[in-house]
Amino acid sequence: MELATSEVSRSYGKADPEVQEFILHTARSFGMNGMWLNETAYATLKPEQSEERIVYLSKLFKDAEYGRHLCAALAEASALKDVRLVPGLMRIAAYQVDDKDYDCRPKWIAIAALARQESPDATPLLVSLVDHGNQNTRMWARAALARMAKEDFKADKQAWNKWWISQGHNAIEPEFLKPFTPPRSK
Repeated sequence: MELATSEVSRSYGKADPEVQEFILHTARSFGMNGMWLNETAYATLKPEQSEERIVYLSKLFKDAEYGRHLCAALAEASALKDVRLVPGLMRIAAYQVDDKDYDCRPKWIAIAALARQESPDATPLLVSLVDHGNQNTRMWARAALARMAKEDFKADKQAWNKWWISQGHNAIEPEFLKPFTPPRSK
């Protein structure tokens, strides 16, 4: 927990206190079973070992069917910062099933991994998720954005869009700025 507390202070210090506490809750709740790793968990890997894992995970995330079987690999990706992981992590984080509830665990673990990647490529997707119906998903989307922006605009997609534009980027596509629509009850 000491490493998690240090990471929250250092990297998520500008996030709303609720988001900071949520990250610590994730570390406490999921660290024991390997679904949350400290960001330095693989710092001692030899370069060839790290390369092997990154290549493997990149292929896995590109081709795999969405599901809980990916969670441990997603946690591993969160401790292996590499730009090659971003497209696959985004693919999993973007997974959506309209009109029915689904398991969001792989989605939010992918978002937690994206937080550590700090890739601007993920920003529009992350903004689209700040009001998601699943608490883990929306809190991690906010955490990821706050880590990059050093600010927290909570679930205000328009404020996030203004920040994004102020960073020299084009406006986020309107589709990403629509409010989350929960699945309809049957």
